[in-house]
Amino acid sequence: MRTNLLLKKFFIYVFAFIVFLIMFFPLYGLILTSIQPENIIRSRNLSFFPKEIIFSHFAEVLKPDHISNLYVGMKNSLIISILTSFLCLILGFPAAYSLSRLNLPAKNIILGSLISIYFLPTILFVIPLFVILVSYQLDDTILSLAVPYTAFILPFVIWILKSFIDKLPIEVEEAAKIDGCSTFQILFYIIFPLLRPGIIAAFIFAFILSWVEFLTPLIFTNNLKISTVALGLFRSTIDIKIGQQAAAAIITLIPVTILMIFFQQYITKVVLTGSNK
Repeated sequence: MRTNLLLKKFFIYVFAFIVFLIMFFPLYGLILTSIQPENIIRSRNLSFFPKEIIFSHFAEVLKPDHISNLYVGMKNSLIISILTSFLCLILGFPAAYSLSRLNLPAKNIILGSLISIYFLPTILFVIPLFVILVSYQLDDTILSLAVPYTAFILPFVIWILKSFIDKLPIEVEEAAKIDGCSTFQILFYIIFPLLRPGIIAAFIFAFILSWVEFLTPLIFTNNLKISTVALGLFRSTIDIKIGQQAAAAIITLIPVTILMIFFQQYITKVVLTGSNK
């Protein structure tokens, strides 16, 4: 019995290590490309264990006069991602509570409709939204990205928050109503503090989904620089500078990586909540 348990753990760790290698290999290749000279990157001498390490690619892409201006792109992406995350929470919290606690007619149909949005290609929504924003002269602005991002991400945020609210004991709310608390007081003083892990998780997912979006800023912006679109501009008049492009990709991954490291427990809770459902 003990031998079978040890063998089971051994195979689990072996397969987990294999999956880790498969997932880490593209990231390692990106890091490797960003710290080697351009002539080595383009030659057959490229090695998995570099003999020469440089950081000039990072210095070049961070220069203010660089063609892509990554610094401005990341600043705009940060503002838009934070704004989108707050909008999703402000709109998603009451919607999730209503879908979780109230006996709404056709509640399951509403939930199914929210999730079914992700089965449709994004381009179906991008073009009509672009026409609407242009008609109101909001194109190429912060709002021209924050509004579509919120529309795309809000159903997912509602699903996350509803999953957490479903796990909260309803007896606490009933006791608060007996004590004379209003619905607003229940939401603000009871549900909101208890829902803190779900709110943080929803904020993180909304931020990441906003940060990595490419198609929407590509269509909706022209002069407004966004980090994902800026990655496609790392080229000279003759050829693409692969080392600089890899360095820029590493830099744009830093905010997402920091969130994943420090808030991993909240992301795990979302996964486990979904599996329990």
